Amino acid sequence: MNTRAVTDDIINDYLQYQELECGLSANSLAAYKSDIVEFKNFFKLADSYAVSRRRVNEYISRLTGLNRKPASIVRKLSSLKSFYSYLHEKNVVGENPFEYVRTPKISRYHPDYLTVEEIKKILARPDLKKETGVRDSAMLEMLYGTGMRISELINLKMSAVYDEIGFIKIIGKGNKERLVPYGQYARKAVERYLVEVREPKRAAAESDVLFLSNRNRKFSRAGAWKIIKKYALAAGINKQVTPHTFRHSFATHMIEGGADLRVVQELLGHASITTTQIYTQVDKDYLLSIHREFHPRERVSECEGGR
Repeated sequence: MNTRAVTDDIINDYLQYQELECGLSANSLAAYKSDIVEFKNFFKLADSYAVSRRRVNEYISRLTGLNRKPASIVRKLSSLKSFYSYLHEKNVVGENPFEYVRTPKISRYHPDYLTVEEIKKILARPDLKKETGVRDSAMLEMLYGTGMRISELINLKMSAVYDEIGFIKIIGKGNKERLVPYGQYARKAVERYLVEVREPKRAAAESDVLFLSNRNRKFSRAGAWKIIKKYALAAGINKQVTPHTFRHSFATHMIEGGADLRVVQELLGHASITTTQIYTQVDKDYLLSIHREFHPRERVSECEGGR
């Protein structure tokens, strides 16, 4: 058995492995390191990384006592399970004490989203006779047409719009790029905005960002949110509508329309498909109707029943 002492070198070796082999971002690596160091300090590990399952349960109890949220505890345990799996493979420890540890339950939720009709009402509110209305229409259509995050929208560059092929390049979390189609409605709205509003302001603008505020500057998150809230209220929507509501609505409507979950994952820029799976909890009546319509045996039974 390798009895390497508890040193930062082992942690750094693991983080380097995660970066090179798994392609993790700097933020993810920092989170891993924070979780591991916190655990090491909790047990004052000095001679060995070996800990028992009982002590791991003590650690979970300690985190619970500190009122850490279940999701935070689960994330930390996931980090440590991965780290100890690495240590076990390198013969630094005899077993992974996190292998069979019971994790706290996280209550699943289906994010709030708007119906197709509610989305249409909001999209119809901007006054296209005004420059601000043309711009706001393009922003709203782009949000719903792509499912992008609000931070991705306000940082979108003019050079990232590939109008000839109907795609845009989005820079997501961890500076990861993805090409996403943005649909005919968003395409027309953006084309109009570019011709009537954005291009005439090219010289006055401070940067290449696509959507400019009234001061010819990049929008802040709060500024973009105000626009969304404004048109939701004007459309008579009583639900709480946030920038993420458009993202949730996009994903839910895509899946309800029959889109493959992996495709939606790619469009949203999710690193893990488990994140995308929250959108599969659609209405049971809808699922039942789809099952009856498309399952071959259901179709046969309906035909036989009608004879």
